[in-house]
Amino acid sequence: MENKITQFIFNKSGIPKSQKFLDLASLKHKLISGNVANVSTPGYKAQSFDFHNEFKKVSGSGSSLRGVTTNPNHIPTGQHQAKPPKIQSEKVEIGEMNSVDIDKEISSLAQNELLYEVGATLLQRKFEGLRKAIQSK
Repeated sequence: MENKITQFIFNKSGIPKSQKFLDLASLKHKLISGNVANVSTPGYKAQSFDFHNEFKKVSGSGSSLRGVTTNPNHIPTGQHQAKPPKIQSEKVEIGEMNSVDIDKEISSLAQNELLYEVGATLLQRKFEGLRKAIQSK
């Protein structure tokens, strides 16, 4: 019984969406860091994904149909939350060593860092709000 109440409170406060937001920001950071680390690797294809579309997918706020799995062994389809982000690789142009643009990657890294900080701050404030609600009489 206590578990269902806790789960209800957490779901209503938006904590699961915040967690998914931070998970996606963390994944994007790893991809960008990998791109920066391979800036001088011949033939390397820079990897990225559309953060906003993926967040819509995992948070259930997208406009597309979402597949439902009735068994954990089923393959997730459509905009299913368990479906991993679609990672795109940029193709290497003829005459280029690889597809990494270091200026673009550093800019993306800074932008992603800001997204993560905002998400973490919002999550912290949600927990502070829950703490205040629990402690008040």
